[in-house]
Amino acid sequence: MGLWGVALEHYHAPRNANGLTAFGDRVGRGCAGAVQSGVEVAFQVVASNDGRLAELRWECMGPPAAIAAASWLSEELRGVTPADAGSWTALAIGEVLHLPVESMSSVLVVEDALRAALAELEEHQRSGGSSS
Repeated sequence: MGLWGVALEHYHAPRNANGLTAFGDRVGRGCAGAVQSGVEVAFQVVASNDGRLAELRWECMGPPAAIAAASWLSEELRGVTPADAGSWTALAIGEVLHLPVESMSSVLVVEDALRAALAELEEHQRSGGSSS
């Protein structure tokens, strides 16, 4: 598996998994990957009244590194602006979690799902609150 430290902790006890149930103009959802390719991730981000991320939820079907990365991001990004959240890259996540190089492709899928959720949140906020 190749995980240790914080990554192993998040894999064995993932935080904020499942429950992608919020809707509205302060919610963004994004998906990336495909089960057939070995990893699929969905992220949901919910912004507070001040625009910061109040809640992040995720679902992942994939390897331990993807699960650990999604769990860690769901805690690490709470309270930050969407712009700051969007600055995280798979490489930076991998470095913080000390993930093996061979797991980086699955962490890229996590990054893509997060970016898609942030993009939808931005679109909802820009359009003045039309919900999906």
